[in-house]
Parts: sequence; structure tokens; C-alpha cells
Amino acid sequence: MIGLYDQDGVLRIAGHDRDDCLAYAEFFGLEAGSFSLQVLLGEVADPQFAAA
Repeated sequence: MIGLYDQDGVLRIAGHDRDDCLAYAEFFGLEAGSFSLQVLLGEVADPQFAAA
């Protein structure tokens, strides 16, 4: 999953892929540079949060 965050760091949408998030940005007229994309699912880096 990919998250689109606005310039204030607020998660605006979580989509299945980059295209979902970019379609959201286009629909709401968000300009390039006013948002960022971040991978939401991935490998757990902190062992205290790993499944036991």
C-alpha cells in the first residue's frame, strides 16, 4: 500500500498502488510538490514489533 501525505504531513489517502494516489491528487487538484508518497506496508525494522 502507498500513502499520499499532504504538505502538513496528514495522510490523505492510502491506495493499493502509486496510480491510486496520483489519481486522488489529480482529482483534488493537488500540485506536484504539495504532497509526498510513502510505502505503508513493508518489512518491520524494529524487532520489538515483530511477530512472536
